[in-house]
Amino acid sequence: MTISYDEEFSSLMLRWRGSLWKAVLKDLIAFYIGYYVILAIQWYVLDEKQKEYFTGWIHWCEIGSQYIPLSFLLGFFVSVIVARWWEQFNWISWPDKMMMMVSACLPGRENLEIRQAIARWSSLQAAVAWSGISVRTLKRFPTERHMVEAKLMTEEEYDMYMNLDAPHGKWFVPIMWIVNLIKKQYHAKKIDTIQMDMLLKQVYSYRDGFAMLFVYDWVKIPLVYTQVVAIATYGYFFICLIGRQPKLDQKSMETEITILFPIFTTFQMLFYLGWLKVGQFLMNPFGEDDDDFELNYVLDRNTCIAHMMATELSDQCPDVGAPMEKLIPHTRASFKIQDVIPKSHLASFKLTEKEMKLIKPEDIEESERLLAEKRSHRRLGNILSRSLDDAKKNAKKNGDIEEDSEEDDKN
Repeated sequence: MTISYDEEFSSLMLRWRGSLWKAVLKDLIAFYIGYYVILAIQWYVLDEKQKEYFTGWIHWCEIGSQYIPLSFLLGFFVSVIVARWWEQFNWISWPDKMMMMVSACLPGRENLEIRQAIARWSSLQAAVAWSGISVRTLKRFPTERHMVEAKLMTEEEYDMYMNLDAPHGKWFVPIMWIVNLIKKQYHAKKIDTIQMDMLLKQVYSYRDGFAMLFVYDWVKIPLVYTQVVAIATYGYFFICLIGRQPKLDQKSMETEITILFPIFTTFQMLFYLGWLKVGQFLMNPFGEDDDDFELNYVLDRNTCIAHMMATELSDQCPDVGAPMEKLIPHTRASFKIQDVIPKSHLASFKLTEKEMKLIKPEDIEESERLLAEKRSHRRLGNILSRSLDDAKKNAKKNGDIEEDSEEDDKN
């Protein structure tokens, strides 16, 4: 079942149910056993020359473990699993909207049995459909007779249900009963075309949740990718059994610090194995793990809500006329909490008096006239500057010609 928590962060670390410690404890114990068995062999069995040879294996495994892209594989795997897990939760069907519409379109005591039948069949639909995907619901309703004993199905309905030949499943049968009952009300002129359309849309929406959960149960995460992630993770720590061993040969002990407990490898196991366990637990959220969905509770809740909407809440309406107060009072506890009132990011934006002054039409005309004069002056200035440039160029050319003629005369 899903784990709820609201304690301080420090106390959360001490939780056991649904915790990291519970998820990785067995793997940690197995790793420590293997690690210290190899350490004992290295310490007590191997001689000095063999220890030097074993140190080479330690170096080789330590380098080889760096070639496994564990962070990338686990990160992508868990992100896909968590997204899929949340999508499946969002496809859990809730009958609230459908029963609201039923109560609105079929009011009064004369329609009480119809509303109750739709409410009961909505719960029967959930029990039938979820028994096909959830271990918890299947244990609650292992056979159709258990649904009869739970008053979700009558004997007549049981016979009709069991006599159906449906090789691809019968999970949609109660929904069809609801649709057919709505059609009867339409033919009996109790609802019009618009009401029937609104009711059927809600029924279809309710049905879609069960269909999508069957699809998720059918189409899993590709097995190849699951195997790749599992082999990469456990293979990495299998290599670490040797690669993280202390070097006990004489030369290494003289130059390196020897630590007999794998501190950093333990942290890696907590992180990486915890990551892997998250993916494994959330891959099928309809089992019996700590964070699996509690569909039995959802079924109980939906049955209760549907029954209330079909019976006591269907025509209940308080008297109107009580005035509404502008302010809602606080308690002393809530008043101490200072709420931050949202403000626009332009709340402090100010304009000067000159910028806020309105522009009159005559001001626009005067501005356009002045702008036209500036343009004409600028155009005239450009013409004069070009004329001066041309004159300078001509004068320079004439000067060059005179110099050439003087040189010719001298020659």
